[in-house]
Amino acid sequence: MKFLSSSALVLSLWAAGFASADFHIIEQSKGRGKFAIPSNKYNCGGVDYSKDHNNDIKGAIGSSFMSMRDGNLCGAKDLDFYKQSDGTYVFYIHNGDGTAQGQCFHNEASKGKIKNCDTGGSYVEKFVCYTYFCNK
Repeated sequence: MKFLSSSALVLSLWAAGFASADFHIIEQSKGRGKFAIPSNKYNCGGVDYSKDHNNDIKGAIGSSFMSMRDGNLCGAKDLDFYKQSDGTYVFYIHNGDGTAQGQCFHNEASKGKIKNCDTGGSYVEKFVCYTYFCNK
């Protein structure tokens, strides 16, 4: 597996014209679940979309590894997220060719909250992620 430095990955995404917020990792209140939500669905409907499309993230926030299996995030089914020394996560297609697909940056300080969705309560943004596959 090839690991890129954070700055090299961000620079390459920017240079390619793909650096726009593409999805967010949010966590349900009291840590009851984590989901990947496309940026264009950042609302309660997006929470429902992510639940319906199995875009749940496995693994603890801050752990060395997180994953999404059998989801449908902008066409990506299975993703592996690897924590970097700077606290960001670089992600790859599970069992892919080892090419980094993008990077997630901690964004808990933002006002990124989605409140009062169904019985799930509120959701807090944990990471904002940049990739090219949501821009196709």
